[in-house]
Amino acid sequence: MVKRKRSSKNPQPKHKKSKKSQHDKRKRLDRRNPNRKKTTEAKVPLTGVMQKAASALSAVMDPRIAFRLGIVMAGMLLADGRRTASSWFVAAGVQDDWDCYYDCLKTVGRTTGSLAAVVLGLIVHKFFPGIGDRIVLGMDDSPTARYGRHVEGAGVHHNPTPGPADGKWMYGHNWVCLAWLAEHPAWGVIALPLRSMLYVRKVDVPKLKEKYAWEFRTKHELGVALMTWFMQMLRKLGVKAKVWLVVDGAYAARPFLLAVLALDITVVSRLRKDAKLRDLPPTPDPHRRGRHPIYGKQKISLAKRAAHPEGWQSITYNCRGVEVTRQYKAFQATSFLISGEIRVVILRFEDGGWAPYFCTDPTAEVRDILEAVAARWAIEEHFHDVKEVWGAGQQQVRNVWSNIGCWHLNGWMYALVELCCWDMDKTELVDRRLRSWDNTDRRPSHADRRRYFARQMLEKQFNAALPRGPSSPKFQNILQTLLDLAL
Repeated sequence: MVKRKRSSKNPQPKHKKSKKSQHDKRKRLDRRNPNRKKTTEAKVPLTGVMQKAASALSAVMDPRIAFRLGIVMAGMLLADGRRTASSWFVAAGVQDDWDCYYDCLKTVGRTTGSLAAVVLGLIVHKFFPGIGDRIVLGMDDSPTARYGRHVEGAGVHHNPTPGPADGKWMYGHNWVCLAWLAEHPAWGVIALPLRSMLYVRKVDVPKLKEKYAWEFRTKHELGVALMTWFMQMLRKLGVKAKVWLVVDGAYAARPFLLAVLALDITVVSRLRKDAKLRDLPPTPDPHRRGRHPIYGKQKISLAKRAAHPEGWQSITYNCRGVEVTRQYKAFQATSFLISGEIRVVILRFEDGGWAPYFCTDPTAEVRDILEAVAARWAIEEHFHDVKEVWGAGQQQVRNVWSNIGCWHLNGWMYALVELCCWDMDKTELVDRRLRSWDNTDRRPSHADRRRYFARQMLEKQFNAALPRGPSSPKFQNILQTLLDLAL
């Protein structure tokens, strides 16, 4: 092996610290600064329904720190570029007491249960007259990429969406998220995130256990904890509707299903194509002693049933806002997943492929099952928008409670924006007349709805500062032009 040629340049001297830095943050915070400027309100405060929502959330926090939550939320609406926590504070006009706002993020992370109950109350208050007899929820997990070994709770997780240059694994946080799936009359199903829990791998738990007494829990256990919290909060609000939970195939596991069924929740999910199913047991004989059989004697092969040309039926159902007609086979079977009877639906797609789904309620309608499966995709759209529009995972905070608080704030802001825009016409939210290349009939994106509230905040602030005189309309026209360019 050829030796590498030694460089003629002198090596760069290494910096050696002989003593600790004199700019120690802890010592600086211990000394009171009489000239320290405190931030009591946002530079551009929230307006209208967003302000009311922020007040409802602040009401369950400590009064000494609660006022800072509305300021952070205002900064989140106005921040641009990389959405770090510091960019929120800059947009909100936070001054010398910026360290108190990082403490506010930790407080949000520690009180997610109480704050999520407020968000649930706002959603129930919005839809309560028209909730009907069934509430549909969605649950899934999603990772956010992070960098650095000092980020608490971060680890190596499976990357569900690897790009051309990405690998199968990524370093960061993994969140198990619960969302309310609400159907908008014009925009289809929209996922409104309620609460999430951080999944930490067992190998990474000892680092957190020393500092926070953190305990390892699987994703299934976190999902059961989320559903237990939801059912408790729902009963406190006086809602007695049935609850359906739609999950992907990763949650179609016996420990998860049995625990959720004990909460009187109906689960809809995808089956494995090689799932072990049996037919129904014979009608129990009342004169026969002993326990009645749970499973039938005949095995059911999903692949053989899907390959058989006979028995297919057609159905038209709503799939992500579009009426589609597809073929299906539906039957009842018994499964070890729940030690009982389930409703199985085999759906055949236009390209000839097929997928099996099941519902733990054997009397459920096929249309309801298929529409619930299609509605689950809304939580994937929420994951996309909360990362692309709100910048979830970009906040650059290390503390585990700060990371939990930032993730929840991004999700709740997404839910509040969707909730506050629910009854608005698309012409109020976005004007595409100046974009001749764009489709004027296209529904407003989540970014358009977010910009609507930022525009309202800035417009109110500018109008309050404008002079009242004969030249006011000119200023108004200039203002509208600047807002169009800025947002």
